[in-house]
Amino acid sequence: MRGVAAAMSVAAAISGPWLWLAGCSTGFRSNLPVAQVYVLHPTAAVAAAAAPAFGTVQVMLPQPAAGLGTDSIVVLRSGERLDYYSAVHWAAAAPAMLQMLAIDALRGANRFATVESDAGPFPSDYVLGLELRHFEAEYASVGPPTVHVALVCTLGKRGTREVIVSFTAESEVAAEADRMQAVVAAFEQATGEALAQLVARTSPAPAALP
Repeated sequence: MRGVAAAMSVAAAISGPWLWLAGCSTGFRSNLPVAQVYVLHPTAAVAAAAAPAFGTVQVMLPQPAAGLGTDSIVVLRSGERLDYYSAVHWAAAAPAMLQMLAIDALRGANRFATVESDAGPFPSDYVLGLELRHFEAEYASVGPPTVHVALVCTLGKRGTREVIVSFTAESEVAAEADRMQAVVAAFEQATGEALAQLVARTSPAPAALP
């Protein structure tokens, strides 16, 4: 019995510090910074149609280029090095965010009777496919970054798979300062300009396209 008690004492002496350390690792206090969450409210400056055109369109979830399918705010540094800002992120993954922004912009333009996502329950006459090619802050040298947003847009008829128009909606905006608020403002402006191009060239009537 004395041998068993001694063994238990040794085990307690060994495990005690580890249990204390484990308790510290899951404590209530942390030195990690609280992550900041950002949303975009861009304005696509396109005049709305007087009456909605005939037809319905589904906006597909954008297919992201490598590294862009995330809610992190992407940074492209010299030497084509992909990076992310620390302790900040978007409120949703970039493809999902751009999909909803494109839907809102098309609804505001009033060129389709209805505009829905690809998850919508109703069939559509047209499909707008999107590729997210750029959605990053680029640091070419010293100073603030330039935000680059680019969406490859392809509008087609659902039944026949006929392509009506395909184009790239793209914008680059230099941030006014190398601060997070200024970078997000540049993202908002560049996204709004790209969406304005998307709306201006997306219509069920090919003759109405510029």
